[in-house]
Amino acid sequence: MDFRHPLQLISSSLDTDVLAVLARADTFFTRAQIQALMGHGSQAGVHRVLRRLAEQGIVNSEVSGQTYRYRLNRRHLAAPLIETLAQPLKLLLERLPSSLSNWEAPAICVSVFGSVARGEAGIASDLDILVVRPDSIDEDDPRWREQVDGLAGDATAMTGNEARILEYSAAEATRLSTAEPLLQEIRRDGLLLMGSLALLMPKTAARA
Repeated sequence: MDFRHPLQLISSSLDTDVLAVLARADTFFTRAQIQALMGHGSQAGVHRVLRRLAEQGIVNSEVSGQTYRYRLNRRHLAAPLIETLAQPLKLLLERLPSSLSNWEAPAICVSVFGSVARGEAGIASDLDILVVRPDSIDEDDPRWREQVDGLAGDATAMTGNEARILEYSAAEATRLSTAEPLLQEIRRDGLLLMGSLALLMPKTAARA
């Protein structure tokens, strides 16, 4: 999945990127604002798309001064589907925890990080997931491995992006939390699915 242009799952046309912009905020946009948020396409092309979408009723338009403004018609039958597809990261963060809820041996924390967490992932991007294992569980424990492999499989199936698991024991994560740049990135940008990132915090910050 291309998290930057998620509606291109169904079409590679300019229409899908226009709809994605309108679906992410319940407000009116000018044609110029829509084109700027898309980051590509001409204003003339965006205008043609908006006119066509307005004819189909999925987009509402209004005149403000001498400028037309556009907004997704959220009463339209297709609007809920467009809103869902336009926000794949939100949907992923709602669904992935269901893969964790039945773990017999819960992780201390599970967090999505990297380009997916930043909403920058393209079709070829990996889906990076941090899993911190309790010190009491051996990394080769069959039950544990089945859980982690299942999470990777679920994440890949949900997005089409290959899930890559970064796994540490709690002791390793704590020891490396201030020295390992990747863990510092996760502490800053990671999106928590289970548990707490407290063990990645500097000790002074944790006490505060």
